[in-house]
This record gives sequence, structure tokens and C-alpha cells, in this order.
Amino acid sequence: MTRSILPLHLILACAAVGPALGQQAQKVADGREIALKVCAICHVVAEDQAAPPTMKPPAPKFAEIAARPNVTEASLRDFLMKPHGEARAMSAMPGFLMPSYQADAVISYLMSLKPRP
Repeated sequence: MTRSILPLHLILACAAVGPALGQQAQKVADGREIALKVCAICHVVAEDQAAPPTMKPPAPKFAEIAARPNVTEASLRDFLMKPHGEARAMSAMPGFLMPSYQADAVISYLMSLKPRP
């Protein structure tokens, strides 16, 4: 009887993980779309974006930002959600307020670009 229960637990665990992975993939896709609309004016958000940044020279590429060792979800949240915070004051990025649902999506997209060791 124990042998038949173990596979059932594995099946149920995998079934629960599937929707979570789908939701995360959707959040990353939403973040990419938001970033292409809002951030691509200054940054290279994706190598295949329709138009290059208008800012000359452009702000750092999203892939470069994601590759920085000190970039975490928490640091990105602090940067995006506190337009007049210390992290933002140290950058040339203008102070604007991004709604939390958009920041969450953009953060998910940026973290998806982080190189894996």
C-alpha cells in the first residue's frame, strides 16, 4: 500500500508546480511587455526590441543590469518603488512611480535575464 501512495504524492506535487510555473512565465512575459513600453525609450530591454533607445548614450541594457552581482529582487523593488530613495538618488534615472503590479512584473522579467551559474 505504501508503494502506491508515493507515486500519487509525486503526481500531486508535480500538478501543483505546473500552474505556478505557468503563472511565473506569464509574469515574466508581462514584465517584458511593460518594459518594452515604458523602459525601452532609454534602455535596451530586449535585443529584438522594435526601436533603439532614444537616449544617447543609452542607459544600461537590461541584460547588463541583471548580470550585476548586487542586483536582487529586493534591490530592484527598492529602486523601482522608491523614486526618491537612496538607490535612485545615486543613478541618473528620473524619479517616477511605477505601480506595484507593474514593478513586480518588470522585476520578474529582469530576474529572468540573470545569468545562471
